[in-house]
Amino acid sequence: MPYTGIVLAILAFHLAAFLILLGHWLVAAGLLPKATRGFADEYGRRPVRATLLGLFTYGPLFVLLLNANNIPNGALKLVALVIGFAALLVGFIGTAGLALRIGRNLSATAEPWQQGLRGGVMLALVFITPLLGSLFLMHVGLASGFGVFLLSRPWKRVVAIVPPQLPLPVAPATAPAMPAEPAPVL
Repeated sequence: MPYTGIVLAILAFHLAAFLILLGHWLVAAGLLPKATRGFADEYGRRPVRATLLGLFTYGPLFVLLLNANNIPNGALKLVALVIGFAALLVGFIGTAGLALRIGRNLSATAEPWQQGLRGGVMLALVFITPLLGSLFLMHVGLASGFGVFLLSRPWKRVVAIVPPQLPLPVAPATAPAMPAEPAPVL
């Protein structure tokens, strides 16, 4: 049975990819809960725009990462690797919002971490599906995560605008009230 080892190696590879994807999404949701909720809301408002923006911005950075070995200058090669892996990490952080969005639709009454876990499991299973998932959907999903990260701008601090308080009208002064007569004692 020479093929048993190959099958087990492929199974171990897919299990490792599943756990790595799920781990990235849960850590991103745990470290950046407000940003992840913002990413999930952005996926609800503009999913196509996020995907297109991600394809046009993340795509060239990922191609740069894949071709970093062909760069002859060592310093430029290092810069290309850092930029490429940073784009990959931002894509993982952005797709944590997609996992949360899927989890919200699966169980609306659950806690946010449970929603992220459920959505992450479903999304990871889609991403590790051979051929269609791993060659196409994973890259489109990471590109949309990069795009939703850019659209929601989590680095920009949101300042709550408080409306000015109007002064309360002052009641006119009235004559002091007369004390009530004491009640008779029986």
